[in-house]
Amino acid sequence: MFFEFFFVSILLSLSQLRKSPKSTDGETPRLLWGSTPILNFKYWNEAIKLDGYDSKTFMSGFYSRINKESDFDLYFNQIHTPFVVKLFQKFLPQYKAIGRIHLVFYIARNFDIIHTTYDGLCFANTKLWNIELDFYRRNGLKIVVIPYGSDYQMYSKLYNKSWHHGLLMNYPEGIKREKNIKSKIEYFVEHADCIMAGFQFDQISRWDILPYAVYPMDTQLWRPKKEYSEADGINGTVKIYHTPNHRGTKGTEFLIKAVDELKTEGLKVELFLLENLQNEDVREHLYTEADILVEQLILGFALSALEGMATGLPVVSNLEEDENEIKLFRRYSYLNECPIYSSNPEKIKDTLRNLVTHPSLRKELGLAGVAYVEKYHSFRAMGDIFKAIYDKIWYKKDIDLMNFFNPIHKDSYNNKSPIITHPFQKQNN
Repeated sequence: MFFEFFFVSILLSLSQLRKSPKSTDGETPRLLWGSTPILNFKYWNEAIKLDGYDSKTFMSGFYSRINKESDFDLYFNQIHTPFVVKLFQKFLPQYKAIGRIHLVFYIARNFDIIHTTYDGLCFANTKLWNIELDFYRRNGLKIVVIPYGSDYQMYSKLYNKSWHHGLLMNYPEGIKREKNIKSKIEYFVEHADCIMAGFQFDQISRWDILPYAVYPMDTQLWRPKKEYSEADGINGTVKIYHTPNHRGTKGTEFLIKAVDELKTEGLKVELFLLENLQNEDVREHLYTEADILVEQLILGFALSALEGMATGLPVVSNLEEDENEIKLFRRYSYLNECPIYSSNPEKIKDTLRNLVTHPSLRKELGLAGVAYVEKYHSFRAMGDIFKAIYDKIWYKKDIDLMNFFNPIHKDSYNNKSPIITHPFQKQNN
């Protein structure tokens, strides 16, 4: 390890590829998204390309269980490996980290703004990760950090202990990464050009823009349903869908119990669990069959909830567990416009009974959800958000990112289009 550290440090320190960033006079920056293969990167990349940016995803691999290779533009193994690096790999295989150094030079030569997670990039899983990031910074690249979950979660620091418990049930190995995660968070808090955390900020002392959730949605792909069921649990069966890749963190056992009890009461309801499916399979089920989507009952909401809202479904998730956190996003962001029906493990049976027996409420929430996703999570919305970030960090414009979503400000993003209304708006205030 010492040889790798010494060799890579010296090489990167001596290799100043460019004295300063590219000219910013009307020239758009070249964008990179990576290298953790999460679908958000795919959609952010597609969204920003619509605004004419030269943008690419660059991944270490892909999750074959839920992703396809074609989801991303470039992979580490597709970049030409120089002969001298091949020699190192062949004759000194114990110093395998050196085999990635050409990827660092590739990024520095071909991109201007890096969008990444707290994992990092080419040297993410080595002790050289900060040397790599320092190299990009010295060569004028800007870094935007967008966490996704396991890259930032230090279990012992989480506010929500039910969420902590669920993570220990499903991802017990995560507790062993705390020291490494802490060092990366501290590095990015000090050196990143922009941090867009969303509600995933329990241990993060800095954020620069305050959306509640940062997930992008392709609203041309996820289309709203045209017909709503009139079933009310008496005249017909209401279909409840749930998408738990790991049940402990979603509160799945409480949902199953609640549906069983509703059946015992005589209501016609069916629960369908969509687990370990490709994204297009989930989309087909939600569009053609579902009446209600229960996303998660322990903490907040994530991508699945937005997929449900984009499809026009009423969505149930937990927006009440951590009052201080939720209040922040109601006061300074756009969460009051979110039409999610908030519930928790103790209330879920009553929540479902209300939705099952009131088809008109399901439709009202579903239509509000479509409008909400279009306003805050569509490709158009993502383009507006990231262009504001680039105006700040690349073009050096006087952009107030901290109040970008502040509903009190008349010129905030929220107030540039009609406010989304829904039945629970007074409850949320």
